Amino acid sequence: MNRSTAVCVVLLTLSTATAADEIDEALGKAEQSAEVAGYSISKVQRWLHEAALKKIEPETGLYHPDGNFNYQDAWADCYPFLCWAAWLTDLDAFNGPVREALRAEIKHCPDDFFKDPKNTFGGSEYVKDGLIAIVEVTGKDEWFDRMKAIEDAIWENPPMETKYGRIPSTNIEINGEQLQILVRLYTMTGESRYLEYAERLGDYYLLPGDFVPTRLRDHGCEIIGGLGLLLGVESAHNPDKAEVYGPLIKEMLDEILKRGVNEDGIMYNTLGGKGPLSDGWGYNYVTYLCYDMVAGKPVYRGRMEETLRCLCKPLYRNYRWEGSIDGYADSIEGCIYVLNRLPVSEGLEWVDREMAANVVRSGDPLETARLWGTMKLESNGVRTVIMHALMHTRGTVARPWRQDLKLGAADLGDGVALVMKADTPYQGKLAFDIPRHRRFMGFKRDWPRMNTLPEWFVVEPDDTAYIVHNVDEKSERFVTGAALREGLDVNVAPGKPLRLTVTKKSD
Repeated sequence: MNRSTAVCVVLLTLSTATAADEIDEALGKAEQSAEVAGYSISKVQRWLHEAALKKIEPETGLYHPDGNFNYQDAWADCYPFLCWAAWLTDLDAFNGPVREALRAEIKHCPDDFFKDPKNTFGGSEYVKDGLIAIVEVTGKDEWFDRMKAIEDAIWENPPMETKYGRIPSTNIEINGEQLQILVRLYTMTGESRYLEYAERLGDYYLLPGDFVPTRLRDHGCEIIGGLGLLLGVESAHNPDKAEVYGPLIKEMLDEILKRGVNEDGIMYNTLGGKGPLSDGWGYNYVTYLCYDMVAGKPVYRGRMEETLRCLCKPLYRNYRWEGSIDGYADSIEGCIYVLNRLPVSEGLEWVDREMAANVVRSGDPLETARLWGTMKLESNGVRTVIMHALMHTRGTVARPWRQDLKLGAADLGDGVALVMKADTPYQGKLAFDIPRHRRFMGFKRDWPRMNTLPEWFVVEPDDTAYIVHNVDEKSERFVTGAALREGLDVNVAPGKPLRLTVTKKSD
């Protein structure tokens, strides 16, 4: 063997060892995540069957989570997470009573109901917090049709005259919600009127100059996220308008950092306030992420990363955001949106710790653990449990779910490592996520946004080839992205974890 050949053999050996070490490390993280996600998803399944489905009235088919019918709470904050829970853990329930509840709701209140301005708030809440959350994981299904119908009713004859055109309200919460709804409708339908409606609202707030919202928590901060998503969509579809909005939004963002945050970058409830901290701080930072994407450079990235690192401070251990599970859930949800783009280790550790202690409450045996309630604050807790669990599976779902299952995943370069366990023999499928931002929402880029399940590991749902490697059997097979979306057939034996890696086949 000559010297050059020997060098090549040594380099190949080192490369193979390094790859093996990376796989082992990723599988170790996936196994830890399997414990976290397995408990959470199983508890969500218990909640679905033992609490939530029982709140669907047999006589009407309507979902009454707190005993009342209203759009701003029951259907905006409760129904969508009944949908998420069923979509994640029981597709028969999802396509049965949960879907029928939507049809009952439509029958109960036809579209004309939302033409009355006094019903605009309830309709706007239902679409933004409820239907959008569902549409983000289902695409153009019945929930999308209902979302579009309500918005068309709200905008048929908006009552408020402004120099920028007629708008449905001057309420900052409603208008922030409308921005987040309208840009989605525009990209999903291609109908320019929805972007024109959104621009009326953008002009109304931004063009007079010096706009900064004073409320940095819910019922006020929706406008921040709405303007950020509008800027992102405009940058792709109407760059001239984005050039106008960009500097004005930057002034708003800079002023919030100047007058609305503590020394760690966590926002107060109000601009200029020094009181309680806002559980919506992460929601607001979503717009900073959008701005950086539009700018094409890290304008705010360093500030946000430092804020995530500061979460390791004692102040943020069990901080009582607003004294309820909803406060913890909202703060963690917003943080997950940011971590999806900036995976700072201290932030990830904070999210896991706070979830276990204050939202999942994972210290009790699964079979006897106290379940969440179904009213809005508790339902929002279920929302964040699902979001956190899917962070730990990297968006992969086991169908059907069974309460003895454990499923976790970890990033492995551009691929993913997965670990699945079962107490008794299991036959089922692993369904992989897809780029929903493009396939469902019509976004050209994956804009950071609220009211979604973030994407982690995704496959292209077409003929794109992926390599599925069974680590223990040392076997490989090629599978299309379309097949992975529908579900990879898996068999798990008791006491023998299934350990896989999935990577895109190189050209």
